[in-house]
Amino acid sequence: MRSQVIRIRNLPADITVRHSVHVKPTILMVVFLLVGVVMLFMKPYLLMAAMTMILLALFSLFIMPDRKLCDFTDDYLVLYNQPDRSRCYMVCWEDIVSWRYEWHASYDQLVILLSDGSTQMQEMYSRLSIQYYMNQYAKGKEVKNNAIKRM
Repeated sequence: MRSQVIRIRNLPADITVRHSVHVKPTILMVVFLLVGVVMLFMKPYLLMAAMTMILLALFSLFIMPDRKLCDFTDDYLVLYNQPDRSRCYMVCWEDIVSWRYEWHASYDQLVILLSDGSTQMQEMYSRLSIQYYMNQYAKGKEVKNNAIKRM
């Protein structure tokens, strides 16, 4: 098994990251900002709603912290869920036995079962992009979870 915990600075520099998942939904906040600006000039009675959307989007973009959750590459998946923020877990695609995406009330969770019997869990917030890339790289290894788990 090649999957292991390594320091972030020791990740190969020449590997192309296909997709990164962050906590902050940047694209959605930019869309809110643009819709707010358009609403600002449309009708006078939309002024308060437009200002609220603009301020919320600006606050989310510039004040709220952001953190990288995972990176998808052609060779492996990098999970940034270690207690020591200078480390990450590098999961090779061939080491994945199965994976599932679980919904919880406070956050979603990606659960990955590895070939050595260990389980890696990562909190997630974007189901569609995670499922798309996991199905692309770990095709046929998804375990459908019909029951909704609550914590």
